[in-house]
Amino acid sequence: MELIIEATANERPTSVSRAVQLLFASLAIGLIRALFGLTQRASGAPLILAALIVIAVFCLGFFLVWKISVRRNWARIILLVLVLINLPFAVLANVAELKQSTHSGALSIFIEVILWLGTYLLFTKSSNTWFRSRK
Repeated sequence: MELIIEATANERPTSVSRAVQLLFASLAIGLIRALFGLTQRASGAPLILAALIVIAVFCLGFFLVWKISVRRNWARIILLVLVLINLPFAVLANVAELKQSTHSGALSIFIEVILWLGTYLLFTKSSNTWFRSRK
């Protein structure tokens, strides 16, 4: 009986699996979108430098989500703080982008929504139990 309870406690809940999938999707779409946007605004050495910075920032995001997927509670807390800090800036940027281009603005809003949904799923009851039961 104890083995069954222990195995269940160690199994990743669906909410965490879905959150990790949504967060990885948000990062992947965001990275592609950011690199595409850079190619339209810059060229030559400034483009290369900007692309390296964008890739480095997104690599940190992928690292954070990977740590979340292997049950590191500190990683989900850092993600929550970053998402909350980003919230007012994202809303303002998305409104401005919608005024310039409906398609680009809608894509930005879609990326933000899946980011927020993924973050929310990391703090559901089953997710909290899984992160806290780490030995």
